Amino acid sequence: MSLSFNLIKTSEKSLRLGRLTLIKNHEQKVLDTPNCLAYTSRGCVPHLTPDNLSSIPLNGAIIVTLEHFIDVQPPPSTQFPYGIHKFLNFEEYIVFIDVHDPGNLKPKSNNTDKHVSVYTVHGVRQPDIFASLADNITDEAPSVKRVKRSVDRTLRWLDDAINHIKESTQVFGVLTGHKNQEERIRSAQETAKRNVAGFVLNGKCLGSTSRECIDILKSSINHLPSNKPRLAYGLGTPEDILLGVSEGIDLFDTSYALEMTNAGNAFVFSLDIKDDIDSFNRQQIISLWDVNYRNDVRPLLAGCQCYSCKNHTRAYVHHLLNTHEMLATSQFIPLHGIFQEY
Repeated sequence: MSLSFNLIKTSEKSLRLGRLTLIKNHEQKVLDTPNCLAYTSRGCVPHLTPDNLSSIPLNGAIIVTLEHFIDVQPPPSTQFPYGIHKFLNFEEYIVFIDVHDPGNLKPKSNNTDKHVSVYTVHGVRQPDIFASLADNITDEAPSVKRVKRSVDRTLRWLDDAINHIKESTQVFGVLTGHKNQEERIRSAQETAKRNVAGFVLNGKCLGSTSRECIDILKSSINHLPSNKPRLAYGLGTPEDILLGVSEGIDLFDTSYALEMTNAGNAFVFSLDIKDDIDSFNRQQIISLWDVNYRNDVRPLLAGCQCYSCKNHTRAYVHHLLNTHEMLATSQFIPLHGIFQEY
C-alpha cells in the first residue's frame, strides 16, 4: 500500500489545498483537502442508516475508535477474517483508526510506559491508516516534567509502532506537548524525523477560545513538513474549522455534528461567498426545542440541499423532538448537520 499527499495550491500564509491519495490492492482512493473524517461510534455514523448515509457527500474517509470495541474480549472485529472495511461495510471509504474517541472530553491522563487509559462503553484491524498511541495530557496545569515525559513516551510508542507496522497500513504520528511551546516544538520536530504518513494534532482542552487553541497548535504546525497531511481533533465549530484551514490544517473530525444532534440543535450558518461577514457572525445554531419554531414552516436552513431541508420544516422537527419521536435525532437533524459540516 502507498499513501501520498500533494499540495495543489498554497498561499503566502498557511492556507493550502491538497490531495491525499491512497493506493491499496491496485485500487486508488482520493481525498481532497481541507476535508473531514466522518465520526463513527461502534463503527457506525451515529443515528444514520446506510441508505441515509449514502445521501451525504462524505468524500471518502471515516474515523473508527478502538475505545468503542476493546471492552469485548476478544473484540468481534478480530474474529472476522476479511478486514475492517468489510466488517463495517465501509469498503468504499478510507478507514482511519485511533485509540481515543475524538468526541470524548473525559480526562485520560492515567498513562504509563506500558499502558494507555481508554474509556469504553462496554468493553480492528487492517485499517488504511492508524494513529500511533499517545500520552495525551488533559490536566489543566501539568508540571514541565510531566509534559516532557508525555512527549518522550509518545515518541517511544511511535517508534514501536513503526517497527511493527505492516506494509498494508500507514501510521500518523500524534503530536503532544500540552501548552508548553518548547515541548510542542520538540514533539513536532522529532515526529517529523520518523517515517510517518501524516500528523495528528489534538486541540481539545488546550485553550478557552478557538483562537487560543489554534495559537497553541501553531507552535507544532510551524515545524511540520508541508508535504504530509495534518489531522486535528477538537476543532468542530464553523469558526474552528475556518481558523484551522487558515493555519494549514487539512483534515477534521465531525464529532461536533453529533454533539449538536444530541442537543436538538441545527446548523444555520451560511458560507456563501456573497454573504457579508456579519451574516456569518449573527447566528450559527438554533435549538429546535425552542417553542418559537412550533409554527415555523421554513426548512432548517434556506437553500440547503440535504434531505431534511428539502422535505421537512423546522416546525415538524420541533414537533418530533417534543413528542420524543426518534426520527428527529436519528435522521433529520444528523443528516443536516453532517451535510453542513462537509
